[in-house]
Amino acid sequence: MKKIVYRILLSVVAVLALSSSVAFLVLGRGRRDKIECKGISVTVRDSSLNHFVTGKDVENYVRSGYGKVVGLPVPELELGRIEEAVKLKSAVLTCEAYILPDGMLSLEVTQRTPVVRFQTADNGWYADGEGFIFPLQRNYSSMLPIIDGDIPVKIPRGFKGMPEDGQGKEWMMKAVALVEYMKKTGWDNRITQIHVDRKGEITLISVRGEEKFLFGQPTDFIRKFDKMEKYYRMISPIDKGYRKVDLRFGSQIVCSNVCEDKRKKA
Repeated sequence: MKKIVYRILLSVVAVLALSSSVAFLVLGRGRRDKIECKGISVTVRDSSLNHFVTGKDVENYVRSGYGKVVGLPVPELELGRIEEAVKLKSAVLTCEAYILPDGMLSLEVTQRTPVVRFQTADNGWYADGEGFIFPLQRNYSSMLPIIDGDIPVKIPRGFKGMPEDGQGKEWMMKAVALVEYMKKTGWDNRITQIHVDRKGEITLISVRGEEKFLFGQPTDFIRKFDKMEKYYRMISPIDKGYRKVDLRFGSQIVCSNVCEDKRKKA
């Protein structure tokens, strides 16, 4: 008998607990429906790395791309549309929008991380490690390797996305890979300029400014940088004054200056 009574009491308690939970949820939903958006709170997660986007910028993106949010009932806010309005901006990689209990619209933003800047006579753009292009930003310039000159990629001003030209895209991805290889191996600290000629061939100018390394197409990185290392270790200490060091011909390191040409085989 006692067991039956005990089970009945447990069942009653469970029903009461479930009813209380449902009532709490209903009341909570009712209160939430009455809450108005009090403002926008922005967190730029990687603000210590880049400063392309500020909290004020993000607020302006919402106002211009979505519209008014402050003062609107929280259920009327379309969070997906707000996220898309922010992500339309070229320097924004991701945006997550949600409502805080006090009615604040919280936005967490991640910026794109460029690895190189390309600069032609009349245009410039950034590219990330995936080859995604976005324009230079007015309020911030990232300290990155710059590839300048006759870059064989046609990019319209303000373009955002992957290059559409097949051959141009292939060349640019190789150039991005070159820059990432230089950073990985420390050569970025020894090269001050990366210049491109009309053939799409690259010249690297050393930090000390004495030599120009004719690198050719942005391919075969390991062999060419090994030859540069051999030049610094075996040739430069003995024969100083070279102005051009050509790395394009197989195992040869072809060194020249204004007055004469000399050939060294590594």
